Amino acid sequence: MSEEKFPEPLEEVYLAERILLESNYHYWIEHVLFTFNWWFLLALTIVPWIIWFRLVDRNRLLEISFIGAIVATTAIILDTIGTSLQLWSYGYKLVQMISPLYPIDLSLLPVLFMLLYQWFTTWKAYIISQTILAALGSFVAEPLFIWLGIYILHEWEIYYSFPIYIALAIIFKGLVEKLKANQAYDK
Repeated sequence: MSEEKFPEPLEEVYLAERILLESNYHYWIEHVLFTFNWWFLLALTIVPWIIWFRLVDRNRLLEISFIGAIVATTAIILDTIGTSLQLWSYGYKLVQMISPLYPIDLSLLPVLFMLLYQWFTTWKAYIISQTILAALGSFVAEPLFIWLGIYILHEWEIYYSFPIYIALAIIFKGLVEKLKANQAYDK
């Protein structure tokens, strides 16, 4: 198989990405791996799932897990968009080669959303609990991550996150409620 050459402008992009990858790798090895923040991110990846496994209502496992799956998928998509547009970046990551902050996107957020969905079944209680979670996430957790140097804001403000967390929670619950109603109707 012959090696095809990129068109010249694409070759420049490829070389720039290659240099960035190597720079990120060296930074991660020398300044991130096995630091306090790295261990903190590792704990944020594992501990929420241990807690969830102990607390999840196994009678509603599929329904609750579906909430977690759509939260994780949405978080990764939004995080990838945000980092790609350089709205924010991360000074510390658990794994060097990925842009999103997976300990939050694939662990902490899905577990918190699943537990609140499980515990607060009425719309009123759910919205109140999600509003409190959004406030804690936006005005406590995000500033903590900024202070630790994990989360670096460029063209983003922490208060932008607050309504997004609430809107997504409402959309996710609405979607699951609609699917449950359609499933029950089909039987």
